[in-house]
Amino acid sequence: MPLRTRILRHLAIATALVVGACGKTVDTSAPLAFVPADTPYLFANVEPAPETAIAHWRSQMQGAWPLFTELMDEALAEAGKKDGNADAAKVLKAVLAEVRERSTPEQWRELGLDYRARIAFYGVDLWPVLRLELADPDAFRAMVARVEQASGKALGSKRVGDQDVRTFGNDEAHGLLAVEGKHLVLALTTGAADEALERRLLGLDRPAQAFDAAAFVDFNNARGYLPYGSGWVDTRRVVSMIAAKASEGDPAKALDATCREEIDALAAKAPRVAFGYRELDDKRMTMHARIDLDPALAKALSALAVPLPGSAPDDALLDFALAMPVLKARDFFVAQADALAKAPFRCAELAAVNQDMADARAKLAQAIPPPLGDVTAARVTLDRFSWGEGEDAMPDVAGTFLLGSGNPALLASLAQMASPALAGVAIAPDGKPVAIPAAALPPQVAGKFDLDVAMTTNAIGVSFGKDEAPRLATALAVPAVANGALMTSRMRGEVYAKFGEAISRFGAALPPESRKQLDTQRKLYALYAQWFDHVDASMAIVPEGIDIVESVAFGAH
Repeated sequence: MPLRTRILRHLAIATALVVGACGKTVDTSAPLAFVPADTPYLFANVEPAPETAIAHWRSQMQGAWPLFTELMDEALAEAGKKDGNADAAKVLKAVLAEVRERSTPEQWRELGLDYRARIAFYGVDLWPVLRLELADPDAFRAMVARVEQASGKALGSKRVGDQDVRTFGNDEAHGLLAVEGKHLVLALTTGAADEALERRLLGLDRPAQAFDAAAFVDFNNARGYLPYGSGWVDTRRVVSMIAAKASEGDPAKALDATCREEIDALAAKAPRVAFGYRELDDKRMTMHARIDLDPALAKALSALAVPLPGSAPDDALLDFALAMPVLKARDFFVAQADALAKAPFRCAELAAVNQDMADARAKLAQAIPPPLGDVTAARVTLDRFSWGEGEDAMPDVAGTFLLGSGNPALLASLAQMASPALAGVAIAPDGKPVAIPAAALPPQVAGKFDLDVAMTTNAIGVSFGKDEAPRLATALAVPAVANGALMTSRMRGEVYAKFGEAISRFGAALPPESRKQLDTQRKLYALYAQWFDHVDASMAIVPEGIDIVESVAFGAH
């Protein structure tokens, strides 16, 4: 056989294998298979959460579920007393009765629900649809029937094609509920929706162009997301659809080409918001979101991400830092207003924006006096907190407050001018703490707290609490790093225990009905203190846009 013939034959076989393999991976029964390609938003999981994470959540919920149901009981009791809420409260009470004693996967399967279900939440046009897999469709139908009987409120019913559909809501917000095969489908539209739209919402008529599930896997890989739950909102598509719907039935309201172009250009400044898990197991859960920005806008915003003073100590109860570059923020907004003044919107619908920005520009252009104009960032850290013995005892509080500034010496001198007792305090820009005399403090706290002040060339800080001055020196000695952060925070799980202690301390003065609810909340806080070792959050400017990250480290278990 000639070499060329053998090569072509091998290529044909390889192509057939690849096509066959691809065909086997396309699951036309998965929730993702019902999503239209032009969905304006999507949240879905390709795989269920890992067993380690599920087992961890299950162990947590064993103790928390009875407390959650107590809170729901109290909330429904209050809701049922208000006009117009009685019927909804009855239905929700019946639903609560179904789930009250169920906290294990086996018990949830008795209702037809599966903790390993694949789901997809998406839009047909702008109308939201939730589609998820059921463990037992008949068990779910039986649960709905029991809820109807217990509440005395039956859902509406209709046929859409050959599909039985339950309905709820009103003409403005008309809900559809259907069990199709092993899928539960919930959709929201209006009472004016025709059957063609209802068929699309329910998935009876598949989309002409279905969403590419492989593209969703590529999206996860590109963003670093795990397959357990991720998605996005397509801002440009949402805005375009809203504009199109505004003119439905009234051509006079239709936007002209100029308006459509300018509105799309605005949406293109932040074309997408994406989100997903980057870590998910029994030890840590990290969630990431990114607001995609036009590169020029992201570069302009990066000037606001000034270095934050200090850092978050690992053992701090609470830490929060925020970039506050007053002058840079003013310059950014003035630049945006100037750009709009040179090329104002021509769309009549946006004419007011031109004027509003011009008015804001006039106000922003005014000089910002020091020391406010010198402020760049701030950080507050709470290292220690405990209630004192007895009702009138002062709590034991310790922490630091840092203020980034282009001229911290001016802040120190202004404080000394305002308080004669500070005039004799020598504050040098060497980062060494100096005690603040009791005479400079209000009588309520004078002599009850140790306070120290220290300064460097780009920050000034105050420590409060016994033995806290060394921490102030350490915080000011940390080099400020320009890493794009706009905000960072850390909270240890112990803070929830402090919330619970506050409830115990002050709840006795409340009416009995309020004390009961607070006592339930106190017990939940005690559980949270055990669940979470610490929770970190941050917001940062990156070349692609704005990143928002929250990471939860679970406690020992």
